[in-house]
Amino acid sequence: FYIALLAFCAAALALDAVGEGATGSPDQVINPVNWHGTWTANNRYGGVMYACPKGDRLYGVYSNAGFFVGRFEGRVVEGTWYEGGRGDRNDWQGSFRIEISADNQEFDGFYYRVTQDGKELRWHESRLGAPYPSNPTHDQCLVPGDEPVLGGFFNNPGQGREPAVYSLCKDEYDQIYGSFGAPDGFIEGWSVDDSTGFHGYRYDSNGRSGAYILRSVSDTVVRGFYWRGRLARQNIETSVPEELHRTSYTAKLDDCERVGPGFLRRLRGPSGDAGALA
Repeated sequence: FYIALLAFCAAALALDAVGEGATGSPDQVINPVNWHGTWTANNRYGGVMYACPKGDRLYGVYSNAGFFVGRFEGRVVEGTWYEGGRGDRNDWQGSFRIEISADNQEFDGFYYRVTQDGKELRWHESRLGAPYPSNPTHDQCLVPGDEPVLGGFFNNPGQGREPAVYSLCKDEYDQIYGSFGAPDGFIEGWSVDDSTGFHGYRYDSNGRSGAYILRSVSDTVVRGFYWRGRLARQNIETSVPEELHRTSYTAKLDDCERVGPGFLRRLRGPSGDAGALA
């Protein structure tokens, strides 16, 4: 009996020791990678960030100001980001490298702005719980569809106002230009990801202007955000969502250039983008 009892105790101690280090503490549990969720955006312009995995890519939008796409390598994501802005395109795009923690509750890393010549900018954010969605939709993450942000569209302005008609075209330099009505105005900026994305600026005849991003999220819908003014933490409350509904897959150049300078000026920046993933 005593021999059997000793053998039982020895086996129990051996089982208890599994997974313990020299100090007797359990090894850290590493969970399967899970980027899907809502995150802080403190190292960008405030607000929140939505992230959605699709295949081996991670798509997302942060601060209503910019969108990104990256590729998974274990717990690391490397990719490119794009923001609304005007002037030199390289001020509003760059690359990033971030790594998610073992418990999937935070990520840390760096992003780089092309014009800052490789300067590392910290990107460290934490996962947000309720009431923020733990599984944001592809629309919320601005996951791109197959069709470009080019052609004819109308918006849903609400409050009894007439919808505005948008005509968006692209030139040989990957610049996108378009005109709209109610009130008259124009947008100009750059094509991203085979023209499924746009980052640039929006102007209207009432004297309002601001940073502007768009993503084609389906064959018929384009979503994005419009800021009243430049991107800055203090301006985030001015950002409003934009939703355009397709009426055609092409637009006449005359309709695209109906308002503003049109394609007469070459925007500064490279003809390509910040390094779209192959």
